Amino acid sequence: HCRWKGSQWEFSNYDSLQKIVSDALQKFDITGNVQDWALMNDKTKRFITEQNREEELHQGVVATIRRSPRCLAEDSIKILSSKPDHEICLELENVVKYAEEYSYAHEFYKQDGVTILLEIIKRTPIFESMNCSILAYSLQALCLVMEYMGTELWTKVLDNMAIKKLTEIVKSKQAREKVLGAQDKIRTNTMSSTLTRNSSIRDFDMQHKDNKAAAGGENPGEPPMAQYALAAIDSVVRFTDDGFELISSLIKPSDVIIFITDTNTECAQYALALVNALFGKQEKKDLFYRELLDRNIRVNIEKVIRVVKPEDMDLSHHISEFQHLLLGLHKESAMTPVDPADDVQMAMLDKVKIPALSEQNGGEWAGLGFSSEKAETAEERAGDFQQCPPGTLALQCINHFVQKHYDRHREMVLDQLSREKDRQCPFIRSAVAVAGLLFEQLRIQRDYIGVEIDFLPVVFSQDNIFYELFSITVQLFNTTWHEMFAKISDFNKVVDVVKEQLNMVFKGEKKISNTEDFKAALKTVPFSKIQEQRLKSLEKDSQPIIQLRKKLKPELQDLVNRQRLTILEAGEVFNVPKGNKRQKALYCRLSSNHKTLHYGYDIVTNDNTCPTIDELPEKLNVNDIEGIILWRDIKKNKPKHWDSPLGFSLEYNQSTAMDATTKTLDFISQTVEVFSYWTDGINVLRKKDACNESAQQHLSMLLEMEIKIRQLDILDIEGLSLPDHPPNIPPLPDNFNFHYNFN
Repeated sequence: HCRWKGSQWEFSNYDSLQKIVSDALQKFDITGNVQDWALMNDKTKRFITEQNREEELHQGVVATIRRSPRCLAEDSIKILSSKPDHEICLELENVVKYAEEYSYAHEFYKQDGVTILLEIIKRTPIFESMNCSILAYSLQALCLVMEYMGTELWTKVLDNMAIKKLTEIVKSKQAREKVLGAQDKIRTNTMSSTLTRNSSIRDFDMQHKDNKAAAGGENPGEPPMAQYALAAIDSVVRFTDDGFELISSLIKPSDVIIFITDTNTECAQYALALVNALFGKQEKKDLFYRELLDRNIRVNIEKVIRVVKPEDMDLSHHISEFQHLLLGLHKESAMTPVDPADDVQMAMLDKVKIPALSEQNGGEWAGLGFSSEKAETAEERAGDFQQCPPGTLALQCINHFVQKHYDRHREMVLDQLSREKDRQCPFIRSAVAVAGLLFEQLRIQRDYIGVEIDFLPVVFSQDNIFYELFSITVQLFNTTWHEMFAKISDFNKVVDVVKEQLNMVFKGEKKISNTEDFKAALKTVPFSKIQEQRLKSLEKDSQPIIQLRKKLKPELQDLVNRQRLTILEAGEVFNVPKGNKRQKALYCRLSSNHKTLHYGYDIVTNDNTCPTIDELPEKLNVNDIEGIILWRDIKKNKPKHWDSPLGFSLEYNQSTAMDATTKTLDFISQTVEVFSYWTDGINVLRKKDACNESAQQHLSMLLEMEIKIRQLDILDIEGLSLPDHPPNIPPLPDNFNFHYNFN
């Protein structure tokens, strides 16, 4: 149906779009050129083109006749180029509204509308209220258009003057007030003389307790201009070296860090993205990080972590990226062996000495646990730090432990001397091993994957967090050594146990927020628990159990597969890609006969649950699905809107449709669990097994439970008595002349 000013007309979808539009103009007595008009899907608010016709124009759709995107863009550009400021401000609001639709954004860019927006931004002062509104809407419109065109094109449209204006906006008082509230009501964290780098979250809370009440500015509907300026600057830094040099000279870390606040997590996301871009391109990353610490970035991020939600995947991604950059500062030292000719490094080792050792052991280095028993020369002492990783990083960790926890260090070493020589835990060797384990567990050496969203809150709890984690873990090593009654020959066994303990803590369900949580978590995994798990593992690996598991696995795999299909039948709500500005949510569920996926967009239900199948207007036959694409697996030529690690697309080809080309239906899961269940379910529909990590965990759990039940059933067989001792072996026969009856 086509609608115009209350009138409605039914048309055939088999005609060309140009003919449909021409007939509509004639039907509704609209004068004008057919090229100046277009059809818009009344529900999705998208212009209908030949490219999206199959998706936007089908049976039952109501389309309205509208001015074409080309004409709308021409009108907008004409007003922006010639009208006074108050009319420009009103038109910019329209541009923001229209720019959420691809066809308009494309026409606006093609007609050089971006250049007009940049001219407005460059010539508009920041100081007056009207000017702030013009800048805010100009920046938002600019970012919306560029999001469709590709963020890499920022470098082609922004000249040095535009970049300077963007940095001025970020540094302006007006931009800060829009995010943080009125300046006279806030004591910003970067200006405070009382908030130190190691201040607690409580200090930060007290200092900013009035932020939320003050935030918002005079016009709550107006977008915060800092947010979009930060987004544009971030793209320039990431895609050009020249842009990075210019922006580094114009903006200080303190100008950006102030926007990393829990009062506006979306702005915090863009600010942290820019910090990461600047951090990643620095040649002297350690000096840059020290400057960040001076501006309390750790406290700011820790504050944001407390309010981040599972659906804030972009923010989680940027926190994860910053964590990788932060821990990566240790990579160079970990890959550098200790030089015995380096006076600074040898001075660090000198601090490890304990005066009482020379009296008890006849040497100042004896008893400290070097591989060389006496370690009399610098070369012998440096020998323990030649393996990389951890190399020099191990020495730096030991130096921190000795300086910050000298009493505990002295107590540990002297305690070893009171034990048998073969039972003494070698401090230096264990410290080197612990540094290597932490380097491995925190995945410092690997390259960063751009779609990661996992981070460890404990990393942001203290400035020198790696050294503090080392200080706790080296004491754990000592405790585990004594729990195992280990000897020097058992050193590698103790290392393996400590590795398992760390693995269980870091990969546990509960995230570790601070070092106290880390200590408490380590206490829950003593050697006795590791030993118990190892015994269970040995039991699983016995030959009869392996055979039973092999027999049970197909049946239980089928059970997991059916459970995934049941979840698909129940339905789920998904987010839509960023490029889809008009629609917010996709609802989808599987039919009970498992032959059809029913879906629809932005359907309102009374109880906010997934709509019933009858309420979902769209259908996709399972037989038409050609494949499933996981966005995180695409490394090259990835569409710009496939930017979520929890996104996936169904490739399908509806053979009954006029256009037989392969299309995609895009999903963005709201949680990792939903992503796992639905991608598994789609694979099951395609005659494959559920294979995600959660499916493997469920299968393992079911196998373990079933095996235990089978083992218990043996004891319930009536009349069967299990002997306490193995039966006697019968005597050998008198001869070995065996006879076989062929009859």
